[in-house]
Amino acid sequence: MDKKIKNAKSTLKILGILSIILGAFGIILGAMSIGGGGILAGQMATSGGMSSTEVDAAATTTGLVLVAGIALLASGIFTLLLGIFSVRASNDFSKVGPAYVFAIIDLIVSIIGVIVSFAGTMNVSSLLDGAVGIAFAACIFWAAKTIRDNA
Repeated sequence: MDKKIKNAKSTLKILGILSIILGAFGIILGAMSIGGGGILAGQMATSGGMSSTEVDAAATTTGLVLVAGIALLASGIFTLLLGIFSVRASNDFSKVGPAYVFAIIDLIVSIIGVIVSFAGTMNVSSLLDGAVGIAFAACIFWAAKTIRDNA
């Protein structure tokens, strides 16, 4: 096995393990957010004496928490699958196809996220977050492509 493929295998395995960990955290946080939104909705329904403005604000907040929780849950599931497919591909090169496809999707979504952050509130934190996301996705893509093309 040449050095390029060894490096790609190591990169894919390490970033795959990190993706599994991050995906698990994303799933947990998404589920907690969805549950928190449900608790918030229940609390809002049982509390009396709220003005119509407060009810509208609470309903909007509850909806946003639920939507954010669902998005975080979906992102966590995607990241977990990316990690599982990456680790599996690093152990068996014939199974690199799903890791390659998920890496392409992750890279595209990361680039779109940076473009959207430029359109919205552009600050150093969102710029660094986007850069790290693109670098992470690009490394997984490179490793999966290297294995796919050379193994």
